[in-house]
Amino acid sequence: MGISEVQPLRGAVTFGGGLAAAYRACLWSRVASRVLWPLAQFPCPHADALYDGVVDIPWTRHLHPRDTLAVDFVGGSEEIRHSVFGSRKTKDAICDRMRFDLGVRPNVDLARPDLRVYVRLAQEVATVGIDLSGDALHLRGAGRSAGVAPLKETLAAALLRMAGWPALAAEGTPFVDPLCGSGTLLLEAAGMALGRAPGLTRPRWGFQGWQGHDAEIWRRLRAEAEDQARTMAETDELPPITGYDALPHMVSAARGNAAALGLDEHVRVARQPLQDLHPKHQREAVPRGLLLTNPPYGARLGETEELVSLYQDLGDVWRWRFLGWEAWMITGSKPLAQSVGLRPARRIPVWNGGIDCRLLRFPIGEEAPRGKPRWRRSAGSQVDASD
Repeated sequence: MGISEVQPLRGAVTFGGGLAAAYRACLWSRVASRVLWPLAQFPCPHADALYDGVVDIPWTRHLHPRDTLAVDFVGGSEEIRHSVFGSRKTKDAICDRMRFDLGVRPNVDLARPDLRVYVRLAQEVATVGIDLSGDALHLRGAGRSAGVAPLKETLAAALLRMAGWPALAAEGTPFVDPLCGSGTLLLEAAGMALGRAPGLTRPRWGFQGWQGHDAEIWRRLRAEAEDQARTMAETDELPPITGYDALPHMVSAARGNAAALGLDEHVRVARQPLQDLHPKHQREAVPRGLLLTNPPYGARLGETEELVSLYQDLGDVWRWRFLGWEAWMITGSKPLAQSVGLRPARRIPVWNGGIDCRLLRFPIGEEAPRGKPRWRRSAGSQVDASD
């Protein structure tokens, strides 16, 4: 994104470039959860120090007295052990400062505040700032239908990056999700291939209620992103991006989600039982490509033993049908991953919500193995001719 002075922290990065860089991160980052604008940092060994540090900030520069606010508090210390207590202490300090300066105090709205303030307390040091993103950035802006256990868009984008998709997309490499569900991986893959800013479809931002917001900088950056989106929408050089699912309602959901984001011309979704999957079902016959999927792994959708056959079939489809391709899978179950029957060449620890998972890379050989696949076809698994 052309942003400088990037420094990795635990669970975050800091960067330079001022407000323009912060707006650019809001608009363009596919993997960030939030973009935060720090206002102050101070020692905070106890609750009074938190109050004193927050009340010293000139809040009239940031919040109109008739606007609403919410405080997100993370971390703690020996004295400040609960985030609710920390957020209330912060809110009291903001309101007291506003009342001292202007004679009025803002109201609190936890659901849709005009301004969201964040506080992070770690090692007795408090950092206070403005949440420029407002709602979490994985909410791309368009109403979407989700499956029972969907990936967040930010995690899906991170998985695609780790699998090397941006470079592969630029080379015209096809992408297939054999168990696509509501299509999150497909939509992120298409957005990345198009070079489309993920924040373009968001109707509301946290900085819009901030007194420090620079509307002209935002207008210029958004206009640049819109121009690029219009240019790329006209291209016919995108790689094939295809998803399959055996459940008709998930196919409908994925198609609807693609249409809501204006990606239905770039993403193909078809009803297809896993055992019938073959590269020939793509728009073009190609020798190899990228497979990436998020199969169920028992933590939410079913017991592990009920999913063994699904993973076995997935491995068989890859080994017999997708010769020369590269397959990636995220799973929270080591026994299920072993059921695939392929040895992973790489294991990357990732968290899907509160589930400790692994992103596994499976290189697929150029020749099919000896023997026959263990197809477990069920009645009614015929291909729908309309797909």
